[in-house]
Amino acid sequence: MAAMDPVPASQAPAGQISADGQFRWDGQQWVPLPQNYREPTPWTRPMQLASAGLLALSAVSSIVLTMAFLNHDSVLRSLQANGTQLPPGTDINTLVNVTIGIAWAAVAGFGLLQLFAAVGSYLGWRWMFWGALVLFALSGLSAITNLASLANAGRSTAPFAALLWNEVVALASLAVFVWMLIGVIRFGPWAMKRPGR
Repeated sequence: MAAMDPVPASQAPAGQISADGQFRWDGQQWVPLPQNYREPTPWTRPMQLASAGLLALSAVSSIVLTMAFLNHDSVLRSLQANGTQLPPGTDINTLVNVTIGIAWAAVAGFGLLQLFAAVGSYLGWRWMFWGALVLFALSGLSAITNLASLANAGRSTAPFAALLWNEVVALASLAVFVWMLIGVIRFGPWAMKRPGR
């Protein structure tokens, strides 16, 4: 076993990884590492915490803003400002109620996904990295689509300040997405590297 590492086993500090990255010295013997074992880098925990915090903030702010500004009058005003045509056999109140229901379903579903991903990010679940990456990509894309809402704030159900807040959160999501993408390319999921690298 001593051939695995230039340091003789009797002098190796406990926790040292062998040169081939397959064993760890426990103070008495070389113990095989689990398959696909990775070690954290200085980026790992900050990335997990930033991901968890931003996902939770995004979910909570979406729900709060929806509760505050999505109502019958705001949806009716938005539909009229956008010149929405009523489908045949439908009255305006039905369309408003359907719009509110769809919006709440989308906000609740996406919010639950974000909260679940926030918990998984905080706990450092490796597989959650990929889910969080996708959620940040989608939120980052909304930084582009939100520009149209900001340009036409009068057609939205929310006031300009709420739209601006959504844009700030979307830009932060885009920044975290880029950071995570660099981390996975450079090291691996959650910027965790293989031993010996």
